[in-house]
Amino acid sequence: MPYSVSRKKLKVRAVKIVFILYWILLAYIFAALIFWFLTLARQNYQLTQFRIQTVDIHVDNYHEKINKIISDNKRKTAQYIGEGATFLFFIVAGAIFVFRLIRNQLRQSQHQHDFIMAITHELKTPIAVTKLNLETMQIRKLDSNQQHKLITSTLQEANRLNALCNNMLLLSQMDAGGYKLTKEKFDISTLASDSAEDFIERFPDRKIKVAITNPIIFSGDQLLLQLAINNLLDNAIKYSAKDGVVLIKVFFENKKIFLQVIDEGPGVITEEREKIFEKYFRGTNRQVKGTGLGLYLTRQIVIQHGGKISLKNNTPGGSIFEMQFKFSKNNN
Repeated sequence: MPYSVSRKKLKVRAVKIVFILYWILLAYIFAALIFWFLTLARQNYQLTQFRIQTVDIHVDNYHEKINKIISDNKRKTAQYIGEGATFLFFIVAGAIFVFRLIRNQLRQSQHQHDFIMAITHELKTPIAVTKLNLETMQIRKLDSNQQHKLITSTLQEANRLNALCNNMLLLSQMDAGGYKLTKEKFDISTLASDSAEDFIERFPDRKIKVAITNPIIFSGDQLLLQLAINNLLDNAIKYSAKDGVVLIKVFFENKKIFLQVIDEGPGVITEEREKIFEKYFRGTNRQVKGTGLGLYLTRQIVIQHGGKISLKNNTPGGSIFEMQFKFSKNNN
């Protein structure tokens, strides 16, 4: 661990040095551009004065020649200003582009570093818990109630590991453009209800409620939408208090299908609302387990189905994640 920390500090220091050298080089380019502009302007002025002095004052077209020299001077000055402004524009545009590119690359690198740390923890935790539970059952003689608790805990960790693997595989396929959307007709109300029942079994101590009325036939990739619903439910459970209610709703309104997952957690702060669906992004509450993939993948799944996902505030507290799809006659 100390080695990785020191290595990270060296990388941060190297990046700072590169940025300092970058700004020094940029300042030098600006200074050189200004220097050459002033030099050319001064030479043009000196040349203009010399040409004026060489004109014979007794010639008939004296004023005409003077005006032509002054006109040439103004044209040269305008030419220098135009060329300098063009060079300055391209230099500034290039500097801004390179700066943003480097900044985004560093930010992406930091996100990937955080993701690797998080995914390592997320992978090790269920494996360690499963191993401990199995070793306990192997070594000790437990009654049926204790065995049931250990088996339930092991299944929960196995489900966590399975969901994590599914998210990672789907992310890899989507990034590579290798996943093809499969469309089939199914009841999205039943799909949401089955997902909720699965979470109720996995988390018997949590309050998970379902508000689904009529069947709604939808055409889409059932596996992806189930993954999206599971991600929202898992996210709501993670960020809610143990005595808080998690509600999933499916309803039809104004020729649109709405699926909402509502929690009574602390909600999302304003600064993070626009970033919550970004890849690898995790909120300020790092004590909650996660990899920053769930909401990103959910958004991609919704977009692939021609829908949109939004985050709203729940009154008096919590969040409402809403998936919205257009209802088509082809669904029937």
